[in-house]
Amino acid sequence: MPVFSDSALGKYFELNGAVRYSRNTATNSFTSQSKTVNATSWKVGGIYDIIDQVRVRATQSRDIRAAGFRELFRRSADTEAGTSQGRVVNPATGATDAAAIGTGGNFSLRPEIADTTTAGVVLRPFSGFQLSADWYQIKMKDAIANLSGGQVIVDYCDQYDILCDRITYSGNQIVRVDSGQSNIAGLTVRGIDFEASYRVPLMDVFQNAPGNLDFRFLLNYQYDFLVQPAPNGAVTNYAGQSGPMVDGADFFPKPKWSWNGLVSYSTDRFNATVNVRHIGSGVLDVTRTFVPDPALEGNWDFNKVDSATYVNLSMSYEIPFGSDGEDSIEVFGAIDNLFDKDPPIAPGGGVSAGATAYPTNPVYFDTFGMRWRMGARVKF
Repeated sequence: MPVFSDSALGKYFELNGAVRYSRNTATNSFTSQSKTVNATSWKVGGIYDIIDQVRVRATQSRDIRAAGFRELFRRSADTEAGTSQGRVVNPATGATDAAAIGTGGNFSLRPEIADTTTAGVVLRPFSGFQLSADWYQIKMKDAIANLSGGQVIVDYCDQYDILCDRITYSGNQIVRVDSGQSNIAGLTVRGIDFEASYRVPLMDVFQNAPGNLDFRFLLNYQYDFLVQPAPNGAVTNYAGQSGPMVDGADFFPKPKWSWNGLVSYSTDRFNATVNVRHIGSGVLDVTRTFVPDPALEGNWDFNKVDSATYVNLSMSYEIPFGSDGEDSIEVFGAIDNLFDKDPPIAPGGGVSAGATAYPTNPVYFDTFGMRWRMGARVKF
């Protein structure tokens, strides 16, 4: 909805909004349980052009996600009690109990609810150039997470008096823990996105030169990744961590700084693009501290994860054919990880039971090495 245009208050002001009602019904055929989730989500935003070169924008939204099929119904076998994945420390006795650890879905999951706020400014100081900065905040409650290991459930029960119904005892010994999907209390993410882009028609630089040069740079700074596993529990800021957090391995924090840079040259028929992707340095686990003496129990002697930079190259060329020139063959090729950059050592999950099979974090770092592909497209 346009509010005004070319007025004394500014060049242009626009409001927009949307509302959605959703109804999700699920039935568990094994227990004959059935449940229905009714929810209303919405979004409102505004664009304000103060002058042609300055734009201010903001949005506020309420979003919802009901648990999916696998999160509700997925079944898996328990780990074998007494193995490395089948034991927990019993807070009541201090002993290590052999306990089967169950995983899988949870039919009692509540839907995730998130409130998202963004605010930013866009600058266009001269033709072809644009610069923007946007602050964002995502506050989620009842986030659905696959808690990493039975020990987390046992600790939450002992410290916060939650999830205790997932623990099975024989006398005072723990014999089974259900560590499947759960709702955690809260997750808050905050950061700033920066973007700069510039298009240069080459004829403006060299007489009769064909094509355009395009430059684009995207930078993200994430300074908060706050997790509160229980309503009365402590809040941990996982920002800057390169491995998944122990309090919910489905959510991946990231190094505080990351950026993407692209340079491309294009004509009517030809395009070449160089993409440089950088993931900043981080830590493997923010809950651990660096101690020079590795003999000190409970501390790592090294907790840093190095940065990584990847270069990708792609090219395409269109060859017209036919009498009318409308038909064409496009030949294309790409090389990913051009310099065959090895990933830094960052085992996903650190020492938790949620560790991945990789010696690095495959969410951010390349695990394949240099690879190329090529092909052709025909249009007729």
